[in-house]
Amino acid sequence: MSAGTPALDPIKAWLAARPPLTRAQKFDRLAFTFCKMGTVGLIAWLVTPPLFVLAVALVAIGLYGKAATLGITRSQCVLRRPLLIMGFWAAIAAADGYWLLFLR
Repeated sequence: MSAGTPALDPIKAWLAARPPLTRAQKFDRLAFTFCKMGTVGLIAWLVTPPLFVLAVALVAIGLYGKAATLGITRSQCVLRRPLLIMGFWAAIAAADGYWLLFLR
């Protein structure tokens, strides 16, 4: 490298080379964040307030629903399919709601 050429930042170069995310991909990324939060809540169910799991499940269902309507057919989540993920979190929300209302 010559003294007059600034070093190219590899992270900036990598970010510039990536194509921009579509709206559906943005919703999928946000929904995946809530999926991870809900999973952590499930693992720590005994220490975490069950209301948190219910709230996160409902937000994840809404965000995956939006991503699915915008065209996402495959997600980063372990279950991969948005409708399957929404069904899983709906079952968790129903079980948590039942537990909060009748068993607590």
